[in-house]
Amino acid sequence: MFSPNQLYDYLRYYCYTNKKNVTVRNFIKHGSKCFEDLSQVSTFSSIYIPPIIENNDYSSNFGVMEMFEQEPLDIHAFYNASYENNKKHTPTSFRFLLNQNDYVFAKSATLYSPILAHSEVDSNDVREYKDNHFIPMYFWANAITSRYWFLHYELLQKDNVTSPKRFGVYIRDTSGTRTYRKNILDFVKLHILEKCYCPILHEGEIVSSDMSASIDWTDHTKFDIHIVPETIFNTEKVHLTEKIFKPIVMYQPFILFAGPKSLKYLRNYGFKTFSDVWDESYDLEYDSEIRYNKVIELIKNISQMNTHDYNRLIEKTKNIVNFNRKHFYSEKFKNTLLNELHNNMKTAMTLQEESFFNNPGGPLFHYYDLAYKSDKAKFGNAHFPIPMDNAIRYANFKSNDVGDKIIKKYNHLLQAIH
Repeated sequence: MFSPNQLYDYLRYYCYTNKKNVTVRNFIKHGSKCFEDLSQVSTFSSIYIPPIIENNDYSSNFGVMEMFEQEPLDIHAFYNASYENNKKHTPTSFRFLLNQNDYVFAKSATLYSPILAHSEVDSNDVREYKDNHFIPMYFWANAITSRYWFLHYELLQKDNVTSPKRFGVYIRDTSGTRTYRKNILDFVKLHILEKCYCPILHEGEIVSSDMSASIDWTDHTKFDIHIVPETIFNTEKVHLTEKIFKPIVMYQPFILFAGPKSLKYLRNYGFKTFSDVWDESYDLEYDSEIRYNKVIELIKNISQMNTHDYNRLIEKTKNIVNFNRKHFYSEKFKNTLLNELHNNMKTAMTLQEESFFNNPGGPLFHYYDLAYKSDKAKFGNAHFPIPMDNAIRYANFKSNDVGDKIIKKYNHLLQAIH
């Protein structure tokens, strides 16, 4: 389907061909949370996106679509990654007059409510964004990009050999939200090392940064059951990445370390899990410690099975494994993902257009006003990424009524900078 960069360019073309005044912005460095890395420029230099309206000075007032879908949302991480850089390059930014959360939200402020493109459900972070003028636009971005990354494995067949290990787990990063993986590594070393293929524990073996988006095909013969340690575990939200698709592509059953109801989430997209084979009640646990211990107990139980019972267990997984792989590469799954993207995007763009009229001044003047109330003296000398007079000219260009309402409501801001 799409690589991440192809997806962003597709969305830019979609906005242009459908005459949507929407600026699509993505992080140009994978995994970055620094706003200095947010880019609205096409990733391919040969692509030119012309402005929708003739006066390009107005383009800074377009509504934005923030592509925050690859990594889990983390408001505090955005703040910590961006503050010092912003302070260095724009020390008088009005955003420094705001509290931490508003500092983050104001980055996306224009006369329109910004669209928050994300890939998580049951998320307190999404709810917080929504409560602060954002329009959430959910789609499973990592599933779309996984079909691109793993497309060329479709024709590869499973080798019918006996795997030397019962389990396999790929772990590289153990920082940030991934620190829980240190406990998994400790468990593997202490309890199942002889029965588990774990490259990071093999002396001298280098685990590359793109490991989760690539597959060494010979690995599917090295172990039977794929232990998947997702990016986040100690959380209330569901956010599944390409990691969950590796066992599906590799003809393997899986046990999942992730947020609660992640297996249910998978089933909602047509996949099958293994509740008829082993205990998956861990998926229903909201308490992270209880959920972790249940997964560990499941792995222990399987590791302690005698050979006869273990082989019967693996045999019972095969129909599910084959079904999941076929479903992953199916037109049905592809269409589900694309229809979800298009439908949710159309809804979000409609709401964004309506927000211009329903909330004159939008988040832009809302956050300018918060900065003014925070420190009136500093406000007059602050740097504003979108000058107020420019924003009002654009508002009048689009609707004189909206322009008049902005001037009436926020006249004190205009007086403060003159």
